[in-house]
Amino acid sequence: MNDGLGFIDGLIVDTHFVKRGRFGRLAHAVARMPNARVGIGLGEDAAMIITNGNEAKCVGSGMVIVIDGSDIGATNIANADDITPIAIENLKVHILAEGCKYLITERKFVLNEQ
Repeated sequence: MNDGLGFIDGLIVDTHFVKRGRFGRLAHAVARMPNARVGIGLGEDAAMIITNGNEAKCVGSGMVIVIDGSDIGATNIANADDITPIAIENLKVHILAEGCKYLITERKFVLNEQ
């Protein structure tokens, strides 16, 4: 893992997230990167439209997983090697469907009210 493309500071994006079971990988990345405390896992047939670097809206028939690491407490991430399972306290997870939003700066989930 590295710095990525740097489109939005503090944000990690992973694709093909749901079917390939990448939750652990994204949680690990969020815990490892203190300056990137929000991870977005794009499921198949889903996307996020991000406006003004803050408002992320889910579009498509799939789902988007948002992992918020801003309140991480205890973790073994500093001592974990490639074969050690990680432990993370207070990791927040949000599941977004079509029309739901996540406000990155405010760390707030907004339910689609269609």
